[in-house]
Amino acid sequence: MFKVIEIFRGIEIPKNNLCRIGLSVVLFIILLGSFAPLIAKDPYETNMAKRLESPSSEHFFGADQLGRDLFSRVIYGARTSLIVAITISAFSMGIGCLIGAVSGYFGGIIDDVIGRIIDVFLSIPEIVVNIALVGVFCTIYGSSTWNVILAVVFTNWVSYARITRGIVLSLKEREFIFCSKAIGAKSSWILFKHIIPNALGPIIVLATLNVGNIILTIASLGFLGLGIQPPTPEWGQLLNSGKNYIATAPWITFFPGLFIALSVFGFNLLGEGLRDILERRRIYE
Repeated sequence: MFKVIEIFRGIEIPKNNLCRIGLSVVLFIILLGSFAPLIAKDPYETNMAKRLESPSSEHFFGADQLGRDLFSRVIYGARTSLIVAITISAFSMGIGCLIGAVSGYFGGIIDDVIGRIIDVFLSIPEIVVNIALVGVFCTIYGSSTWNVILAVVFTNWVSYARITRGIVLSLKEREFIFCSKAIGAKSSWILFKHIIPNALGPIIVLATLNVGNIILTIASLGFLGLGIQPPTPEWGQLLNSGKNYIATAPWITFFPGLFIALSVFGFNLLGEGLRDILERRRIYE
């Protein structure tokens, strides 16, 4: 944590309107999800008398096919999607950074083996692996949010490992690493004290950009019926439930789709903004 603070200390945030927009959108969605119990109704309450009701002062986003308030389900879906996406990103970052650091630092046969594993993962579309794994996990363990988390983490760590490996290959030739080795520092100490902390900048940028991609993946699995299962509200699942009513009640798919687009848009702009900030300072000097 202190290394992260040190990386950004003294950096003047650029007057980048796109970055500000991205941060504003992300904070807006996070706040909506955080305060969902205060600003939204019960997302599980059904009222067939209100079935497929159009947007109104009572139901801002209308009602779904079971008469549930769509605004409430979209807001609670923000909480679900963000928590799952950030959890996946955190696990993927931890696993990928460790594997990439070990690969780049030790080299040799370890690097060759890990490199070939990464190549295999990169050669297969992630969504195909995710769908297969979620199906297997559901068959063995039953429906669970952890099925989605584990399936996406299984493929998502690769991008972190690849970028960490490249940074480590550069860092391990620096003078301070040779000095640490000269005084008898252990490899594990060098990795966790010097290598990984100095690689945090680009990794944080990647993690921010990656959250948007994970939200899309979660929504895709939900739309296919393999993601987070009802009645828990989740954006992709809401899209799936409204696809049969797109001609008569388009708001059921429009508002969840809008929030998915806004989330991805916000995280992408925020990630690009962080990249601009970090490029103003030569972190590795």
